[in-house]
Amino acid sequence: MDPSDKLRYYVEPVEIEIYLKKSGKVRTIIKDMYVELVEVEPHNEHSRKIFGHFREIDSPIDLIEIMNIFPEYLKPIYDSYYQHMDLFEKLSMHLQSAAGGSIDSLRLSLYFIELLIKYEPTVASIDYIGDFQTHNLNFLIKKLNGLGETFLIEDSTVAYLIKRRNKAYEGKPRDREFEKLVELWQYNIKEKLL
Repeated sequence: MDPSDKLRYYVEPVEIEIYLKKSGKVRTIIKDMYVELVEVEPHNEHSRKIFGHFREIDSPIDLIEIMNIFPEYLKPIYDSYYQHMDLFEKLSMHLQSAAGGSIDSLRLSLYFIELLIKYEPTVASIDYIGDFQTHNLNFLIKKLNGLGETFLIEDSTVAYLIKRRNKAYEGKPRDREFEKLVELWQYNIKEKLL
């Protein structure tokens, strides 16, 4: 599968070993697995307001900026994220730097989000903000794709994106090529751990 709109996908290289009978050799090839980035929709009036603001300015959702722009959410956000507030402050600085054109900050923002998404969901994200971390993950991957930058994300993040994609495609016709690549990718991950 080689989709026409590659911006909406995370591309994960998958190693495939092929046995060549005639020569008796094993060759390794790399095939790209395109994991569709499933959009996150706000789930209540609070998240619609927050998502709406950041979508309007075409920006990832910055937790520090939410507290500045929407002070009514300051207490629930602080109560949910106080242990990691220093990381969110660093992420905010990188997001601002990325908005100014820094590719390194764009990449670092993505890696910060990969780390911070592991602490979700929180009371603040469930009751007020919504799944802003997944939204940001998708946003930054699309941004890096649009700039033609190469990057890789953690295996656990790839697995998370595959899970979201599969859930969105429940009840739809199967994509056997995608499923086979996922199977090979999972096998390769297990082999790396041994």
